Amino acid sequence: MSYDTMVEQIKSVPQECLEEIENYIQFVLYRYALTVKSNKEKNLSKHFGTVNFQKDGLSIQKEMRNEWN
Repeated sequence: MSYDTMVEQIKSVPQECLEEIENYIQFVLYRYALTVKSNKEKNLSKHFGTVNFQKDGLSIQKEMRNEWN
């Protein structure tokens, strides 16, 4: 649906219904913002960073355990 079609439909609505339409539009925008926000936050590496291992994970664990020996 284009903006022009929607504007024409809104113009045909009685004046008493405009507040309800405005509330619904605000709700749709709020729900859209939540969806966009939740999709962006799925990748936690932005918040906590990532580790690039140059070695095998098991050899790193072995080195960590043998630190005191």
